[in-house]
Amino acid sequence: MNDYPHLKLPFKVEGVIKLQQGRWGRETNELTLNNRGENRKYHGEYLGTSANSIVSNWDRKRNKLKESGVSIPNENDIPVFLKIDTKAFDIDSLVHWGIEVISEEEEGYIIGASLDKLKSFQEKVNQFLEQKGKYKDTAAKIWELITDDSWRITQLLKGELGTIWENINDENEYTVQLGVSCYVPNRKNYPNRNSFSSEGEFQLKVNEFKEHERSLLIERDLKQIRREEEIGKYAEIYSGEIIEIWDNEVDAIYFKIQISGKGLKDLVLTYQYLYEVKLDAIFLGESDALGEETDLTLKVLAPDENTTKVCVIDSGIQENHRLIEPAIDKINSRSYIDDDLSTADYVKQSGHGTKVAGAILFPYGIPKEGELKLETIIQNARILDKNCQIPLDKFEPNLMEQIVADFSGTKIFNLSVSEERAYKGTHMPALAASLDKISYEKDILFIIATGNLYHQSNSLSQPGIVEHFQLGNEYPIYLHEPESKIANPGISYFSLTVGSIAVGEYEDDDYISVANNMHVSPFSRTGHGMWGNLKPDVVEFGGNLVKNKNSEEVTIKEEVCPELVNSTLHGAKATGRDSYGTSFSTPKVSYIASKLMTEHPGKSANMYRALIVQSAKLPEHCFHSPTQADFKYYGYGIPNVDRALSNSNSRITFIQEGRVGPKKADIYRLKIPEEIRGEGKEYRVLVEVTLSFTAKTRLTRKGSHSYLSSWLEWQSSKYNESFNSFRNRTIEYLDENNGEGIDDGVNAIKWVIRENPAWTDNKINRNNSTVQKSWTFIEPHQFTDEFSLAVIGHFGWDKSLESDIPYALCVSFEVLDIKMDLYNILAEAQIELETEQEIEF
Repeated sequence: MNDYPHLKLPFKVEGVIKLQQGRWGRETNELTLNNRGENRKYHGEYLGTSANSIVSNWDRKRNKLKESGVSIPNENDIPVFLKIDTKAFDIDSLVHWGIEVISEEEEGYIIGASLDKLKSFQEKVNQFLEQKGKYKDTAAKIWELITDDSWRITQLLKGELGTIWENINDENEYTVQLGVSCYVPNRKNYPNRNSFSSEGEFQLKVNEFKEHERSLLIERDLKQIRREEEIGKYAEIYSGEIIEIWDNEVDAIYFKIQISGKGLKDLVLTYQYLYEVKLDAIFLGESDALGEETDLTLKVLAPDENTTKVCVIDSGIQENHRLIEPAIDKINSRSYIDDDLSTADYVKQSGHGTKVAGAILFPYGIPKEGELKLETIIQNARILDKNCQIPLDKFEPNLMEQIVADFSGTKIFNLSVSEERAYKGTHMPALAASLDKISYEKDILFIIATGNLYHQSNSLSQPGIVEHFQLGNEYPIYLHEPESKIANPGISYFSLTVGSIAVGEYEDDDYISVANNMHVSPFSRTGHGMWGNLKPDVVEFGGNLVKNKNSEEVTIKEEVCPELVNSTLHGAKATGRDSYGTSFSTPKVSYIASKLMTEHPGKSANMYRALIVQSAKLPEHCFHSPTQADFKYYGYGIPNVDRALSNSNSRITFIQEGRVGPKKADIYRLKIPEEIRGEGKEYRVLVEVTLSFTAKTRLTRKGSHSYLSSWLEWQSSKYNESFNSFRNRTIEYLDENNGEGIDDGVNAIKWVIRENPAWTDNKINRNNSTVQKSWTFIEPHQFTDEFSLAVIGHFGWDKSLESDIPYALCVSFEVLDIKMDLYNILAEAQIELETEQEIEF
């Protein structure tokens, strides 16, 4: 029995503010002001001339294709590429200029398509030149209109495709992924209750808003059908084939298509609704050496029937391996390799999925003798073939949706498979986006690897560790290179992404460990994630490497590698310490998730994610003053199964699940008794807070809060601040601020990670992530009799005030420096709080 269970947060009120609409930032950019002022004539003529040039160039291109016998879809829609003042110009308002926004790119650039040959655009430019009409000044905010089409290559081509573009052979077949926009923006705002004299009038407008939203869904579905027909037309013209389609059901469709080089070129240069094109990705596990001989007499017992199931999405599993067989859910094992229905792990020499499954069952090593009852049920979803790759005829987003549907009832999925390259794109890629979509819709937790650097590589564009040393790039400096960043799908916003640390060190006459004990592994890909999102979330032991003292040789030693279960199908021994990788740090975290679900059944995936992150601590060498580099290496740190599951007499954790929408807040209060607060007490209290949430997502915009339909943040009371003061301040914050934070000066609690990166030396923005943790040390004299927290909702791209999103919140207090029964003191103090009705402000 758990003597120190997590407790529910005891007190909550709900705050709802009066919505103010139609507020938009003032023009403050000097270029915009100059365009509107002394440069008006020059700027207007520049835009008009550029528009005419674009129309002429498009007509020539279209006619040339017609002369060759090719009639492209939407021949009157013209691709455009422009730059705007993002602080003053709402990009969705381009619809009034006859331009459909395809995607938002870096530095204010927009990919769009003119639906009327830029006639509406020219009309607005004329109003600007004449200083007449509703749009007399708006063109000042459109800074550039690009006339040549070279941007199609630089903006649309992603990854390796951009480097080989000049060598594309017209006759060769290429398998590519196409990101195609089909977004229908909502230009209407949710009605403001204060604008109506009666509740009846207000509800009538609410119903009109909902009907408008339904009409947009229908319009979006029709647009999707048209886009599929249009890509089908290209496939037909160039004898190509659409292999699969994945739809995010909001703003984008991804196509996996096989097409000739000539067709690929024409598609990239002419199809108006593309926002990215890349070669079909290669997703890998790691290959391994032979295992070492072991002498095992361990007796392994099956887990209880009600134990949590973890689905291992990998290369298959050697299910009859005596160390893991009792834990395998054999009835539900599946292979997703069309020409090979076996679910075994054939990866040479010692498997991959088998090692992953073993690391879930034996996260802290494999006992050599005795008896051990396993604590997780393993499910087997084989997606990697014998070469440890996903077959080319599979489209990963659809594959993930199929697996989750097939393993209905399973909440935790381990994915130790990633792309072979760092992800460098502007938009969330299809696989990571599909994981986010599933996580939100199905309440699923994916635990995924950051990916690994190659040990050694022949590619100049992605050097291995050996090449870095040969080039003079020392550890850990090379982990800051763009090529060392996290791979897809590790950048998924709602998944728990796991990197690797080294445990233990090695040195002999010839070799020495690359990484010191509890430092980042030399192969572990590092953060940040997309748009400043903090990734990896956590790290675990995945191994280390050793380097020759007299050369650039890098190799492995069993003393610094994790002990893993091997597949013996190719002659390997039952276990070995000869493999390394984030593939094997990841399942150690899946083990913690499975334990949480077994002991706390019925909780949301958000809660399991929050508790794992809440349990994590940075390594001691950087815990007290972490730098930005430390967060890139370790995320929130190393999770601890005991801290995730329970507490101690010196530590207490309060947990809460809820839902909150934009412009609303859930506000919590905890009572701090006299035994803990006051002058003359010589100790510190470590306070940790973690918020985890999910939301609907879209892909054609960039930035954390443009990706999410709504987003949340947490705020705390200040030192010595009463609950009423904090509540009133929270409502004022909602009214006046959109998540940029308010620095409350010397009285603000000095959290290690804050909501504004300018307020800390580490420059991390807490609000850019969907699992937001921070911690601080509070002295007794800084407490008042209450400690308060608010979970605050903000608009993303969804206009509806009724679109609340789920969250999980954890708050922990841990006394340091002295012995104190903090758990019972705080637990008993909360009983005194009377239950109150939810209040609307």
